[in-house]
Amino acid sequence: MHGHASVHAVSAAAVFAVLATAATQASRPRYGGMIRIETDGVMRSVDPAIEPADGSERALAARVMPSIFESLVAADGARGLRPVLAVAWEHDDRNVRWRFRLRQGVRFHDGSVLQPPQVAAVIGAQQRSWRVGSSGDAVVIETDRAHPDLPWELADTRFAIAVRTAAGDLFGTGPFRIDRFDSRRLMLRAFDDHWAGRPFADAVQLELGRPLSDQLSSVELGRADLVAIRATDAGRAAQHRLRSVRSAPIEVVALLFEPHRSGPQDDALRQLVARSIDRTAMATILLQRQAEPAAGLLPSWLSGYAPIFLSEPQAPAARPPLTGERRSLTLRVDAADTVAQDIAARVAVDLRAAGVTMTVQTPAGLAPRPDARLIRIRLEPASPPRVLSAALSRSGPRLAGALDGSQTPASGAPLESVLAFERTVVERAVVVPLVHLCEVYALGDRVDSWNAPAVLASGGWNLANMWVRSEP
Repeated sequence: MHGHASVHAVSAAAVFAVLATAATQASRPRYGGMIRIETDGVMRSVDPAIEPADGSERALAARVMPSIFESLVAADGARGLRPVLAVAWEHDDRNVRWRFRLRQGVRFHDGSVLQPPQVAAVIGAQQRSWRVGSSGDAVVIETDRAHPDLPWELADTRFAIAVRTAAGDLFGTGPFRIDRFDSRRLMLRAFDDHWAGRPFADAVQLELGRPLSDQLSSVELGRADLVAIRATDAGRAAQHRLRSVRSAPIEVVALLFEPHRSGPQDDALRQLVARSIDRTAMATILLQRQAEPAAGLLPSWLSGYAPIFLSEPQAPAARPPLTGERRSLTLRVDAADTVAQDIAARVAVDLRAAGVTMTVQTPAGLAPRPDARLIRIRLEPASPPRVLSAALSRSGPRLAGALDGSQTPASGAPLESVLAFERTVVERAVVVPLVHLCEVYALGDRVDSWNAPAVLASGGWNLANMWVRSEP
């Protein structure tokens, strides 16, 4: 009796051991294969020193460039900065002199060893007001003023370390090297001698300029492994049993009133608009939980403070009274942006319930002057004052003019100053934040990621940790 029990116990243990081994092997990454990505973005150049032409190209560069050209440090979501080519850094009491100690044994894609003078030359060429040199295994930077956010600035793609040979070839130190590049396709190959180890995939194929409307079909049909999808398409992806991954809320969507509606005569109307929009319903229902209600311009994971001044829609009796007869507005929306159009339509519904008529305008050419515009600003992870300043500077003159002389907090400003500035912006209701939107991607069945998500909080693509499953 005891003997049979023992035999059964051993047999069961053996079965469980086999199943556990099989499960482990099934989930264990393998080397080889090609990751296929489609994007609607385009790139004029793969040289990080060349300024992107627009926000779309800048966003694409931020996603793909770090896999080719590495910087001294990199933004790492809510955890701040992480070391890359620099393993440690320090500064003097005035935040003027900085010393970055470099990682040893790093190689460029041509096999040559990274040297501190090369790093100093790249950084100095990008910012000529700094004095940049090398000392032993370190790069030393002296700025012309106090610069407490210097490491955050160096995390920008334009400070990625790249060298160009006399033959015109461009080399970096990242886990992938450039194989071929043209206006429609970027091909990358694994760099076997990367300091952190070889990436799993042999290659990455990036198809450029692919319309968003085609990308979801591509992954459904097995022609692509990673594609961007609209937040409003997340439900369709789930219905087709596609896995989805997303960034942290990395884009602010807001209403921006035009100058002729930004004065005191329209204060009550703007305040009514700001208080009548159901941001929670917009984020959870319309945008299918791929967004968060926006308290201010910055999401809390980048600002460092909670959304303490976010208010829910007010009941009609609690809304401020309007004076005069100006109860109608025209909102201009990008004719090519279907998500923005859906958001605008939802805003119009909320305002109609508040007694305000909003007409949504999507002109392809000339059109009457609108009262407000729907704007989308992509945010790049940095310290709170730096990300706020960058967002405002890249959003065009209209937003800067709407601030009416309010001074954006300077680099290194305390968190209280950033909060005070955002409170001022929100209270004036010339800029009305609506939601903070995530970047959403669908993953095909062929690919998976190891020890980290395929898409980082910052929206960057974690290509080195993605791997291709065995072909059927």
